[in-house]
Amino acid sequence: MKEKLALLGGEPLIKVDGPHKVWPPQADENELLEIKDQRNIDISIKGKTGPIKELEESFLDFLDNKMKYCISFNSGTSALLAAYFAMGIEEDDEVIGPSLTYHAALSPVFFLKGNVVLVDIDKKTRCIDAEEIEKFITKKTKIITVVHQWGHPADMDRIMEIAKKNDLLVLEDCSHAHGSKYKDKMCGTFGDIAIFSLQAQKMIFAGEGGVLVTNNKKYHDRATLLGHYRDRSKEEIKDIEYNKYWQTGFGLKLRMSPFNAVVAKYSLLNYEKHKENRHKCLNYLNKRLEEIDYIENIYNSDHIDRGAWYGFKPLYIKEKLDNLDRKKLIEALRAEGMYIGTPSGTVLATQPLYKDFPDLMFGKRNKKKINKLDDFPNAVDVQENALSLPTFSDWDRDKDIIDQYMLAFKKIQDNIKYLIN
Repeated sequence: MKEKLALLGGEPLIKVDGPHKVWPPQADENELLEIKDQRNIDISIKGKTGPIKELEESFLDFLDNKMKYCISFNSGTSALLAAYFAMGIEEDDEVIGPSLTYHAALSPVFFLKGNVVLVDIDKKTRCIDAEEIEKFITKKTKIITVVHQWGHPADMDRIMEIAKKNDLLVLEDCSHAHGSKYKDKMCGTFGDIAIFSLQAQKMIFAGEGGVLVTNNKKYHDRATLLGHYRDRSKEEIKDIEYNKYWQTGFGLKLRMSPFNAVVAKYSLLNYEKHKENRHKCLNYLNKRLEEIDYIENIYNSDHIDRGAWYGFKPLYIKEKLDNLDRKKLIEALRAEGMYIGTPSGTVLATQPLYKDFPDLMFGKRNKKKINKLDDFPNAVDVQENALSLPTFSDWDRDKDIIDQYMLAFKKIQDNIKYLIN
């Protein structure tokens, strides 16, 4: 044994105490002062004023002013529900989406009594496989939901071509793709509606929050009425068909807290600085992983910008490590001091919510059967073999940690015979 594995009683190789991903970053004095001041100004904003207005206007600027309307919500999931409602999902309508992503990208469809149709992913980009979409289009299909998974943009040229050909709407879930670009155009500016989660782990974060953007006034009005009754609906909705509902909206309150808006506003101001740091770290990590035979590093198309680069999920090639079980590999690397795991999401077809559509939640209705796992070979491969590493974001601190991670990967390879029983 060249250097005894920590799992077998040796010394851990990585000497830097964790956690190795420190996010979100600490607030500066100006942000804390504004939060404090807001406490004595207005802690529940019913219209589009104060930090809510500032955030929404800044977000449109962030998207190069390619979108006309921005509405803030208390979460990305609420923004998704508003988006599906705005686009008119009704009972038995079908929404096509990726088989491997965060469950909330598609689950709001069930609340509107629609059906979800899952499509396999592209193994390289981890986004919905555009070439598979048309096989699943039926007379009931209304929307293609695109998730720019882990920050890599989907094939938007092909997806928009398919949508136009089949008279379908496109919803972009950009929760992972803050600032990501496809052929120099911002993700979130291709589809009919886009949403962005501002949850605490996102590059632009509010703690909890989300935004919806669109160029369609009808979609704006419907989304506003779903979660922003009274002042905002009265002020912004002029259409006679919808304005009469201003006092009650459509029954929900999904507004963002002004405190969350302040936090989001400052994270947006610091976006470029944080992006530069994260790209420096993760490009370096990705390059170093080329030295590790049993890890397939992250694919980046030559026409994209990953923007916030949400998540770093390389694939484990167990055939190149004597078929060592992934669970055992992770155990050995953690013993060396590495912060490593597996992606939290699973193939949606394995989730009871997607398989069963519980009547308790959604009522008795026609339910479209979810395909078998055999229909999603690429999604299953990623689920079974992906690893999750920290999204390093502090170059001055993290370069040394990354170098130690590489030594740990090599240490496992050098001592593999001691891990194979």
